Amino acid sequence: MTTGRPRTASRKAKAMRGFPCIAALLFATAVSGCSSVRSDKLPYAKLAVPYNRTQLKSTTSLEVLNLAHDPAYEFQPKTADPVLLTQADTVVGFSGRSSDGRKTWLDLIAFDELRMVAGRKYFFCIDERATASGRLGSRLAGSRKGILFDCEFAIDPEVLTTPYATEEAQKIAIVKWLAERFKNDVTILVGSPKAPAQGNEQVTVSGMMVNQIFQAILTELAKSPGLAANLASDQGIPFPHISLKEGRLRLLVQNDTALLTVRVNLPLSPLQK
Repeated sequence: MTTGRPRTASRKAKAMRGFPCIAALLFATAVSGCSSVRSDKLPYAKLAVPYNRTQLKSTTSLEVLNLAHDPAYEFQPKTADPVLLTQADTVVGFSGRSSDGRKTWLDLIAFDELRMVAGRKYFFCIDERATASGRLGSRLAGSRKGILFDCEFAIDPEVLTTPYATEEAQKIAIVKWLAERFKNDVTILVGSPKAPAQGNEQVTVSGMMVNQIFQAILTELAKSPGLAANLASDQGIPFPHISLKEGRLRLLVQNDTALLTVRVNLPLSPLQK
């Protein structure tokens, strides 16, 4: 009648002896999982330091140029190539690429011609293996190519004062105006393909990719103007991407400034500062 007790005790003893091994395996798995999320030494927020440190209507061109020496924007040679500074009369660009070629990014600041304070700022990054390590607040399954494009800008008073039939029509006009301004800002910085002013492949390629994004967005809004009603929603609106299927766009307008956020294969979340 008592023979069951030793067996039960034996099973418990074996289970207890096996528990540290299981715990160790679980711990190793957890650490491995954390490291896969945190191992990225080039988080998007670090790449966007010039973008984040620039304040519209107050940051001067000299202050932006000094960001090239900001310790927060320094990169170890094993993680990234030296950042390239490109300067024109009214536009400053910081472009970089990770040592493994996985990430290419561009911080672009455009200034008001009269006051020489920031009027528009852009951040673009293409990540060949975008994962949760970019720290945009959502874990992705596996890795895939992702794109980020953020822009904060002062809206042209003419765009704001022009009468529009609907609020949606005004938002489409703002996107169209911004697309043209971005194209012009890049041209001021490096020139046109037919008449290059400065040679910077990273700026040229990044500018081309953003122009493709704007073209796809404006084509979609032209086909379905009603989409503009959802531009300010948490999910934004979808648009087709030339090679990555679908992206999402959000536009938030407040008085005479606006914030545009574009994500492709990444959560539509703001950059961390």
